[in-house]
Amino acid sequence: MINIKREDINNLVEAARSSPRKRMNLNIHQSLDATVQRFFNAMEPDTYVRPHRHVQDGRFELFLCIRGKGAAITFDDSGKVLDSVIISPDGVSIGIEIPPRAWHTILCLSPGTVFFELKEGPYMEIDDKDFAAWAPDPSNPGSYDYLRRLKEGIGC
Repeated sequence: MINIKREDINNLVEAARSSPRKRMNLNIHQSLDATVQRFFNAMEPDTYVRPHRHVQDGRFELFLCIRGKGAAITFDDSGKVLDSVIISPDGVSIGIEIPPRAWHTILCLSPGTVFFELKEGPYMEIDDKDFAAWAPDPSNPGSYDYLRRLKEGIGC
């Protein structure tokens, strides 16, 4: 049995706050080869998750917001926003599932936000994500302007 304590989540939030990327994972699965990947992902509002898709068959992603507030956005092939959903533990929507091959990003809308994520494994960095050419790379200073525009575009 794996016991996930509130203290573990609090420590994860603190680790995300001090991380250069402003996010941090706590894996529940025992290895990257696991057929089911399950983890907590703590994020701070300044983190930028570059829009991407998972092109392998069956590679959905499930996000449940267990703390704070976030948003999921899906895009068409040219980067136009198709849909957005605000998710939070006390909101109308507490989670979303992203289907395979859908362009998407996750935004953090409040400090200390934590998502529980579930997706099919195994995880292989080389082909896990197909990053959108129309979205800036996180190393590009323009990525923060893009993040700001995304938040404004969904009314946040």
